[in-house]
Amino acid sequence: MAKQIKWLVIGLIAIVLVFSLFTFTLFKESRGYAQYHSESLMNDTSSLIGSFQRKQEVLQQIIQTRTLTQTQVDLIREDTYILINYYEDYNRLAMNLDRYENKGYSIVDAAFVTEAVFNRKIAEIQGTDQVKVKLDNEFLEKIEFLVAFNERCLNTLGKHVRGFVITDTSMETTEERVVLSVNGINEDFWVGNLEAFG
Repeated sequence: MAKQIKWLVIGLIAIVLVFSLFTFTLFKESRGYAQYHSESLMNDTSSLIGSFQRKQEVLQQIIQTRTLTQTQVDLIREDTYILINYYEDYNRLAMNLDRYENKGYSIVDAAFVTEAVFNRKIAEIQGTDQVKVKLDNEFLEKIEFLVAFNERCLNTLGKHVRGFVITDTSMETTEERVVLSVNGINEDFWVGNLEAFG
């Protein structure tokens, strides 16, 4: 009987050790994934803010010159895809973590429409020797709407984002960004961005 108890105790100790090792490994992997996603989140958020600011500058130039160039369209397209990739990547991550689910219209839909409008307009100079398109008042009204929309997006980011101070033309990182680069994915500010844009 004492021999059976001895083997039972040895077996229980072995099970506890294996379970502890498994739990520690799982914790370490989870922490590694959180740090990886947190660093990506902060870098991608920085890119997103910068893209909105650059788009605002390009849109203002278009209004001032009343013309549109292929270079401007390319910049708008690039900024559009930064937004789309950010939203789709973090929307999927938030859904996988059961922290958010968007089932309706999102800012991505608006981004695709914006890109299509500019692509149609710039197609007018394709195949010609023109380097820019002169814009009519109707198209300029669309640009003014986009300026207001873009400004609203920047204001929304300013309210929800952490680790950055956003102004109309610049962005500065704060000391909090370093901390959020390690564990920001566990916070809710990025989910707030998705909700505000969703």
